[in-house]
Amino acid sequence: MTVLETILYFVVPSVGLYLLIALLVAGPKMARRPRYRAGQPWPHQPLWWTANPQGAQLPAADGHVVTGERGGARGSW
Repeated sequence: MTVLETILYFVVPSVGLYLLIALLVAGPKMARRPRYRAGQPWPHQPLWWTANPQGAQLPAADGHVVTGERGGARGSW
């Protein structure tokens, strides 16, 4: 077996396997669209949002009953 055959049989498949694993790990992240980073210009239209519509003199949202209870995401604690 020559040196070229040895490299062909042992090095090329090993490097190919490493490249395949690297592509499977990094590929999905590279395919995503770029994320917004702080300090970059915002590419979307501005949206006004307030957690307290009564304090901002805005009408309450339809179908939302304000009970004065406090809690987490479900408002159950």
